[in-house]
Amino acid sequence: MTKLVVVNDENGTRFPFLRGMLVKSLQHAGLEFSDAYNVASDVRDDFDDNDEISTIELRERIEEILKEDYPGAVLTRYKKEDISRENIRIIREDGSVEPFSRGTHVQRLQSCSISGATCNAITRKIHSALIKQKTRTLTSAQLTAMTFEVIKEMVDQKHADYYLIWRDFLKSNTPLLLLIGGIPGSGKSTIATEVASRLGIVRTQSTDMLREVMRIMIPEKLSPSLHTSSFNAGKAMQIPKIYNTAEGDEHVLYGFQMQSEMVEVACEAVIQRARNENVSLILEGVHIRPSLLKRIEPTKIVVVPVCLAVLDRDRLVKFIKGRSAENKQRRAQRYLNNLDAIWQLQEVLVSEADNEDVEIIDNEKINDTATDIINIIIQTIAVTYKGKLTALRDKYT
Repeated sequence: MTKLVVVNDENGTRFPFLRGMLVKSLQHAGLEFSDAYNVASDVRDDFDDNDEISTIELRERIEEILKEDYPGAVLTRYKKEDISRENIRIIREDGSVEPFSRGTHVQRLQSCSISGATCNAITRKIHSALIKQKTRTLTSAQLTAMTFEVIKEMVDQKHADYYLIWRDFLKSNTPLLLLIGGIPGSGKSTIATEVASRLGIVRTQSTDMLREVMRIMIPEKLSPSLHTSSFNAGKAMQIPKIYNTAEGDEHVLYGFQMQSEMVEVACEAVIQRARNENVSLILEGVHIRPSLLKRIEPTKIVVVPVCLAVLDRDRLVKFIKGRSAENKQRRAQRYLNNLDAIWQLQEVLVSEADNEDVEIIDNEKINDTATDIINIIIQTIAVTYKGKLTALRDKYT
């Protein structure tokens, strides 16, 4: 079977015939998956001897099959859905063509710190306008300009500017380094995953994983603090006399300090690798502290540190229990038995963050915390656009 190419009648744009995309379009018109798949397969078989067909030929054949075999309402809905997200094509700056995806568009809107419901509403409005205008093809610059205007209308100028800034930042290939610190059970990995999904960041790393690698390489006898939990590291070591006179905070801090200094070396290597590859990275873990920032050369990279906290002790207990329920390997009882030490560790981390002006976020709800972090990221990037924002607006208006 030869590869079938569909040629847009209006502008000559060429793209492959994709049966899966046609199936989705037919499902939107009201067909069950099996029926939609059969129609799409029949269409493909009908053009088996062709190398290419026009969009008009394709639509006509689909409408013939629907008219013959399915209720008139399906055909009516298909005609309305004809200019749908699968059939709207975006021409990128490099000349490549991609289908307009409402899911992708919503994800890109999330980068400018707009609520999920509003992002969906903006995308729906743009998609409906394209359908109403019978727009089959537009450039990525035209879509950006259209999105900018709708955000201004539905939200405000600030968030519209954020959208332009983030899109321009992505084009700059400048890597973003998001550092998320916080105690065990504070939700760091969950938040890292959520932010990565919203911003399209594909590389995330936990300091716990780096510590596991280091444990294989460095025997326990050489570094006992490395082979235990962050909140128990002090118990695994011979504490110097200056610390032996104190209990609680100083005891916990000494062991954690020794452990962190070792893990920071691995963190520095991971960060340098991301910088060399121009890849954005989210690094999360209890070992993310202001001292790590001093190891990072800030040129040609945007560094955003945040400290995640759970400032209500009862809520922390719920988080720890929930963490155990989601992953049975991470049993809650060990953390609950050491809750005092974990709480002391949080006091240390929050105090360090406060002293170094690192943003502290009280993690109550995942969506709100992820939005807060994205807001911090875009505000950090926006600072570098103070002299360029007017030109950026002019480009898309």
